[in-house]
Amino acid sequence: MPQGIELCICVTKQDNGPSLEFVAKAYVDEIVIDVVYVQKPYELSFPYQGPPDFADLDENLLKAFHRFLEIRGTKPTITEFVADYMANKDGRERLQWLNDVKSFVDM
Repeated sequence: MPQGIELCICVTKQDNGPSLEFVAKAYVDEIVIDVVYVQKPYELSFPYQGPPDFADLDENLLKAFHRFLEIRGTKPTITEFVADYMANKDGRERLQWLNDVKSFVDM
């Protein structure tokens, strides 16, 4: 899976509270974080999404963000699970669509 899977990871501290959102790509051996921002509940405006080139941040800060995600279960090993889930979801949705079409035609 050379191109990776795009992820939006949302960590919320409490119901309807602010969340820390990560836009990332998951590869077999690593997760690359592109953007991190705080999203306030019911906020319609676009939040500040961090520095333009996230990879240029201090290495310790980057490691801290990765550790933050790892503690919450987001690791490179999740890539295979997400890919399998997406493939199965596509199959389930296709089967549901076929059943809906069949039901319509059989009416």
